[in-house]
Amino acid sequence: MTLVEYTKIKIEENNEHLVNLNDYNFVVEPKYHNQGLSADPNLFLRKGVVKMLKDIQKELGGYRFKIWDAFRSRDVQNNIYQKFRRNLKDEHPDWNDDMLKLETGKFVSPPYEIERIPPHATGGAVDLTLTDSNGKELDMGTDFDFFGPAAGFDYFEKNDIDSRIRNNRVLLRNAMVKAGFRQDKDEWWHYDYGNQIWALELNKSFAFYGEASPVE
Repeated sequence: MTLVEYTKIKIEENNEHLVNLNDYNFVVEPKYHNQGLSADPNLFLRKGVVKMLKDIQKELGGYRFKIWDAFRSRDVQNNIYQKFRRNLKDEHPDWNDDMLKLETGKFVSPPYEIERIPPHATGGAVDLTLTDSNGKELDMGTDFDFFGPAAGFDYFEKNDIDSRIRNNRVLLRNAMVKAGFRQDKDEWWHYDYGNQIWALELNKSFAFYGEASPVE
C-alpha cells in the first residue's frame, strides 16, 4: 500500500475539539501566518495531541517544543501548495504541468481533492522542533520547509554527518515516536497522530481524526 492510499483507511471520528496552542507552555511561531499564507496568527491542534506534547515536553526536562504549524484549513493548504508549485516552476521552467503536480505533491498535499484529507487538515499533524533552556533552537541541519534530501529524518545518520545534528534529530524523533506519533520520512519536523496516514504506517485498523472544522 502506498502513502497515497491512506485515503482508504476508515475514519471513526472521535470529535475531539481543537485547542489554541498559545494557551500552553510551548514556543509558538506561526510560520505560514508570518509568510502571509494564513490570516490567523493562532495555531490549533486536537486536544489529545496537545496533552501528548505536554507530557513529552515534561519528560524531556529543560527542552521546549517550538511549533511552526499545526491545523490548516484547505484554503491555507492551497496557499502553501501554490507557493511551492510556483517556486518549483521558477527553478525548473522545463517541467510540464504533470511533472509540477508530481513534484509538488511529494512535499505538499493537494488541497482540494475531496476524497483526500490533507494530514494537517485533521488537527493531528504538527511541525515542530526543540529549543534549549535558553530558548535557542537545537541545530537540526536544515530550516523548516527545506525540501531536499537533507530534510530526510535519517539523512545525518545514513551519511554519518555531524554527530551533534544527528543526536538532536534522534532526541526529537525518539521522544515523539515513543509517545505514539508517526514521523514523516522526508521532513524531520513533521509528525502525525490519529489521522489516516498515521493509521496506515502504524498498522492501525482505523483513524480517529478526520477533517477538523476551523475554529470560528
